[in-house]
Amino acid sequence: MPDEVVIVDSDGEIRYVSQSIEEMSGYTCEELVGKNIEFLVPLARRAVHVRSRTEYQRQPGFRKMGRDSTYDLHRKNQVDLSVVVALSPIVVDDVQWIVAAVHEQRPLVGMGSQPQRSTLESAATKFASAVLLANSEERFRLAFEDNMAPMIFTDLDDRVIAANDAFCRMIGSTKDEVLGFDSKPFTFPEDVGITEAAHRRVSTGEIDQVRYVKRYRHKDGRVIFVEVSKSPARDSSGETLYYVISERDVTDRIRRDRLLKLFSEVNRLASNATNERLFLQQLCDALVDMGGYKLAWIGIPSSQNDGGVRVLCSAGETDYLFDGIVSWWETRESGHGPTGVAVRTGTSQVVGDLARDSIFQLWRERASRYGFGSSAAIPSLLDSQVAVLNLYDPYVHAFDEVTLRGLEDLVNDARFAIAHVRALIETRAALERATAANAALTSSEQRFRLAFEENMAPMVFTDFMDRAIAVNDAFCAMVGFTRDELLGHDSKHFTFPDDVGITEETHVRLAMDAIDQVRYVKRYLRKDGRVVVSEVSRSVARDESGEILYFVSSERDVTAEKSLTEQLSHQALHDTLTGLANRSLFEDRLSQAHSRITRQGGIGAVLLVDLDDFKGVNDSFGHLIGDQLLVGIARRFELVTRSSDTICRLGSDQFLYLAEGLTSAEQAEEVARRLLDVLTEPFMFSGVVLEQHASIGVVVMDSSNSSGIECIQEADVALYEAKKIRKGNFLLFSPKMHEAALTRFSLIQELRKALHAGELAMHYQPIVNLLTNEVLGFEALMRWHHAKKGWIAPDVFIPLAEQSELIVDLGAFALDEALRAASSWTWTSPESKAPYVTVNFSAHQFHDPGLVKAIEAALERNRVAPERLIVEITESVALLDASETTNTMALLRDMGVGIALDDFGTGYSSLAYLALWRPGVIKIDRSFVSPAHESDHARVVLETIISLGLKLNTTVLAEGIETMAQLRLLRQLGCRLGQGYLFSRAMAPQEVGQMLARSSGNWWGEDLHFQPHLDLPYQ
Repeated sequence: MPDEVVIVDSDGEIRYVSQSIEEMSGYTCEELVGKNIEFLVPLARRAVHVRSRTEYQRQPGFRKMGRDSTYDLHRKNQVDLSVVVALSPIVVDDVQWIVAAVHEQRPLVGMGSQPQRSTLESAATKFASAVLLANSEERFRLAFEDNMAPMIFTDLDDRVIAANDAFCRMIGSTKDEVLGFDSKPFTFPEDVGITEAAHRRVSTGEIDQVRYVKRYRHKDGRVIFVEVSKSPARDSSGETLYYVISERDVTDRIRRDRLLKLFSEVNRLASNATNERLFLQQLCDALVDMGGYKLAWIGIPSSQNDGGVRVLCSAGETDYLFDGIVSWWETRESGHGPTGVAVRTGTSQVVGDLARDSIFQLWRERASRYGFGSSAAIPSLLDSQVAVLNLYDPYVHAFDEVTLRGLEDLVNDARFAIAHVRALIETRAALERATAANAALTSSEQRFRLAFEENMAPMVFTDFMDRAIAVNDAFCAMVGFTRDELLGHDSKHFTFPDDVGITEETHVRLAMDAIDQVRYVKRYLRKDGRVVVSEVSRSVARDESGEILYFVSSERDVTAEKSLTEQLSHQALHDTLTGLANRSLFEDRLSQAHSRITRQGGIGAVLLVDLDDFKGVNDSFGHLIGDQLLVGIARRFELVTRSSDTICRLGSDQFLYLAEGLTSAEQAEEVARRLLDVLTEPFMFSGVVLEQHASIGVVVMDSSNSSGIECIQEADVALYEAKKIRKGNFLLFSPKMHEAALTRFSLIQELRKALHAGELAMHYQPIVNLLTNEVLGFEALMRWHHAKKGWIAPDVFIPLAEQSELIVDLGAFALDEALRAASSWTWTSPESKAPYVTVNFSAHQFHDPGLVKAIEAALERNRVAPERLIVEITESVALLDASETTNTMALLRDMGVGIALDDFGTGYSSLAYLALWRPGVIKIDRSFVSPAHESDHARVVLETIISLGLKLNTTVLAEGIETMAQLRLLRQLGCRLGQGYLFSRAMAPQEVGQMLARSSGNWWGEDLHFQPHLDLPYQ
């Protein structure tokens, strides 16, 4: 930060001066702050300065890009001082300020003032940046520290380096207890490994963001379910600095979902219940099986009326209740616990921690042995008797207020269900009494009216022809018809067409005495057109002799319940965009398929489908078109999915396919071909025509696989190998692929370290004028000398880097190193032009929107003229986005940077694009210059490429020249430039300097070879 700084507001008023300004001007800070800036301008120039300041405020900017001037500074001793001023505008909280950096003007002999001004502008810029940084850090503090969402930052080893208050509150720990540790100390034991697996995927660059759900153990012992989002924070070069983790406590949501499922199940049980004791047992079973509780039991007061309790029914870890203490129940001591308190007080009793709460002291050791953490005792009134539902959860503090209220509502629903069962029993008894004797007719009619007419459950009586002879108001309301429209008719005219026959079939079975009672679900078509789903219970009413009098139907409208259950089930197991199965459903079916294969034999297959270059669709046409394309692909995949198979959307551009019942690996490959074939036809959305291809990894699943998840991992490895061979392809997994994947992973990690450890270097192969033997330039080639493995070939590590963001870092390193080396290249003869350097660019680098600015900055940083840089790209890189390639090439040509099309003849070799792009150099691939087998055909191809270049007025450069015969042929065909082992292998930077010092350019003479002294397995 500069020492001499003045900060001025938009009105020209001085708001800050540094101590150096006080010393320079002779004025104190108090004398300057609040004064107009013209106070420091000599009187004769103040009017001019006001106009200049006004003009500058209209278009503020840095001096090098805008204006700067030399001024006289008015000092307190009346002796003006000649100074240089650089201005820099900044905006803080929408308020504009001007930073002025001031240096005393001291011209040096033989040198201009420009270096001093550049330094001054840089100083002003740094000061402005410092102010903005301070303001940014304050905003960060507010965004992180004061954020209501729990957040932490972790280092590259996933240790916590920052945690906000919300996170500390969520897990009940202080920052000192969290910082410096990973998440294992406060992770629920069974979930250790989830965070670590997610960290590996993000840190290796497999994905840029990961989401998952895990459990924490609160300091007080509670278990907390959290939804986690983790992504890397990178610096301007793309290097990961740390990881940002944002979390959300979803404990209440998960508990609500569990309660919702329990409500649905209790309602189902209630609709089918005919015996209240059986219903209560089914309720306990459901709470254990679906609610996840370790023990559920219902207690009632003992028959001795001494304050004890007895067990009515139970489910789960029932040995806790009976093992060694059967005779203890119904004693007075049995009422001393939470169950007895709930009976006596009529209020729910919760024990948050069974190991510590004093009320549970007598049963503490027993509860620990069975793995109970907390319990709840919820009372309810069954008729005139109090009954208590007791639940035991493995976690401490599992019964929070929301959960307890939900369970109390569940108990109330169960109470109403029992009342409904009793009402049905009472209805049947009333009907029997109604027909028992005419003498009791008045009493029977009264009971019938109460049990039938005023019953809230829809009811209908039918005769032997299944025609309605009586319907109550609740039934009329449910189907939307009046009594007159229903009586005397069967139910066909208001039954949903697809369900006609259900009632009729059950009626036949009842009439033939095949059964006494039947339950089923059917749909009615209301008078207003709406469809109603009803649960029906039908039974027979008989006289004293057992003869059938009529048929009784009691029903329940379950339309809303069924719709909600189906909706929740579908949302939980299907992808919201495509409607395909999601990963949860897929893994469940995969696990079942693997279990069947393990038990019964046979084989299946898992196929991982990855859409090739799908990111380009979103980048080019937006996410709306991208989403439409995903839906279209899903529909096509469904067309070739067998009914026994499962297709799943795994991620943004990946799908999983489970094929069952196969007999050979060839059948798995046939499934892959079907999936690829449905993508051959282009897609069209909103006038946009898209061709989308895919690559597939295939793994055959048999009893040797340890799990279904292992199959997914192996399919991912096969997918990688398939893409490496050729996109739009499929490949069957083999064990060797797994070993190769481990090797790749290790090598990419070592390459990342090598970039920072200085193991990477650029070597340079001369580019020669074939007619004069003059060296015109050098191609920059990356080399890696591993500390333990020695030299590693570029064709090994470059493809690995291209599959991750690391290729961007390598590309930036190559460009900067090559230009830095080129800046030192000069011939001994001043008449010779300095050699140029060619640098290879990957697809990631060339199609980066910031490419042109990055090249411009690198040229300026290394003080290399644009004409001395040639950007090399292959045909395949250029054709990834032909339109963008054309624009980028035009911008580079305008800068003066050259373009070389590498490996020409090995790709599409489109003449139309060649004419459109107009590259300065065409590099003939070495396969045409040094063919494995000499032939007239190879010579014709080589001659054609050279002739094409000459006619297009494009320089042709031959790669891989190794023999004098090849050199003579190329000279004969008119090829201008070449490179290869005949001239030199790639050399280290210091050897380039030695070679350039030998002569002014024609450095071979009679001896064409210059061999650098490097012990490389390749050059």
